[in-house]
Amino acid sequence: MTNPQATMRMLITYVISIAAAVFVGWLLTNPLDYGTVGFLGLILLVLVSPVFIKWHYPIMIFGLGCPMVCFFLVGRPPLAQVVVLMSLGIAIVERTINSDKRFISAPVMVWPLLFIAGIVLVTAKLTGGIGLHALGGGTGGGKKYIALAVGIATFFALTSHRIPRDRWKWYLMLYLLSSLTGVISDMFPFLPSPLNIINLLFPPQENFDMGVVIGTTRLRAFAYAFSVIPTYLLARYGLRGVLASSRLWRPCLFFLFAALSLLGGFRTTLVSLALLCIIMFFLEGLHRSRLMPALMLAGVLAAALLAVFSDKLPYTFQRSMSFLPFKWKSDVLLDAQGSSEWRYRIWRDTWPKVPDYLLLGKGYALSQEDFQGMGSGTFVNFSASHIDASEEALAISGDYHNGPLSTLMTFGIWGAIGILWLMAATAFVLYRNYRYGDPELHIFNAFMLASGISAIVFFLFVVGAFQNDVGGFAKLAGFSLAMNWGVAKRPARAASNPVIKPLSPLPAPQMTRGMS
Repeated sequence: MTNPQATMRMLITYVISIAAAVFVGWLLTNPLDYGTVGFLGLILLVLVSPVFIKWHYPIMIFGLGCPMVCFFLVGRPPLAQVVVLMSLGIAIVERTINSDKRFISAPVMVWPLLFIAGIVLVTAKLTGGIGLHALGGGTGGGKKYIALAVGIATFFALTSHRIPRDRWKWYLMLYLLSSLTGVISDMFPFLPSPLNIINLLFPPQENFDMGVVIGTTRLRAFAYAFSVIPTYLLARYGLRGVLASSRLWRPCLFFLFAALSLLGGFRTTLVSLALLCIIMFFLEGLHRSRLMPALMLAGVLAAALLAVFSDKLPYTFQRSMSFLPFKWKSDVLLDAQGSSEWRYRIWRDTWPKVPDYLLLGKGYALSQEDFQGMGSGTFVNFSASHIDASEEALAISGDYHNGPLSTLMTFGIWGAIGILWLMAATAFVLYRNYRYGDPELHIFNAFMLASGISAIVFFLFVVGAFQNDVGGFAKLAGFSLAMNWGVAKRPARAASNPVIKPLSPLPAPQMTRGMS
């Protein structure tokens, strides 16, 4: 016999499905309308919601490194921001429903993050609010406030789960290798026109109107994506496991993709990888091993080869290594020196203004006048010495390419206290997990500590941005806590001089008399 309740549920499902199909078909008569795209995106979200609810944590880990943008949402936010907020929301609901779903406790990280959040809110309130031009606001700069808020939320989203011990390699792949999808951005010139639609999700990062010449055109996305391979090898096998392994494919992959990462022509790519290797070299104790003489010899041979063939390398390779004392082409040196001079001029003209913002930073709010000044092009040409580089468009928007400057100008001395506190807390968490963590995760924890030290050095002395690095430090600490299930504790020490209790005397033997 037919079940009446099942039949009714089936009929209701058919009615809703047919009505939704008719409505979607009507919307598709104007497919480029933003409302149509938004509604279709909402339907797709509802359809995939069961999958996301079950697998939201690994999806978030993947999204943290994936450079995809959600073009169908207002402001085209990065995928990382969307998945972090959704995953954190689901984790909070799970914690509300099930008391066993607890976040990892790490007050050492929570307090500096809350302090920074408070400073950001107070500064935004006193300097024009959080404006979003994309939503019709009269002021701009809100995207950087959102980046800061999501960066802080990333820590809590990561610490909402403990990564199973038998799955840590899988999660490490999601965490790092998801960045490989970025190569799609620079494949725009090579894709046939029907496939160009994929660049709505992975927009090109360079202007390819002049064509692409491998080795001359700076391929930013390729460079960043390829640098992930040597980074993953270091995190998975360590420097010793890469260079001194019997598996030849490891060093071959490492050096091949390290070389391909120079296609972007960015000096920071080479410097960051070299700094990471140097720190891991000492953390793994290789300076006390037999590998030390071999590495020194390899370094001398590499320097000798560069001295002979440096000016014959492709343009982007030369630009990436132009800070080294070798012979480079004149156009490469002019390009690199021009970029450095541009930064020096911004720093030189902006640092004298720092005292004016020590108590109350300028925040990220941008008025209409600021936007007009940025768009006029008045401050683009630095050839005239009377131009104040602190009024250049990037300086007005707060992009100083300098960590301390981006902190002091934007949030004053309070932002400096917050970021230093956060860096110290991150270093503490990473060191404790490296020093006392699970032996199975020792190589991973060494890599995370090396990454944290490298991030601090870059922020203080090379290049940095407060709104990005707060989230960067939060992500490093959060992922380390999720892998190690918290902050590793120092093992209890055995007593050095154990107290030896004297033996109790044996009872005296009792004499028995025989019966007479």
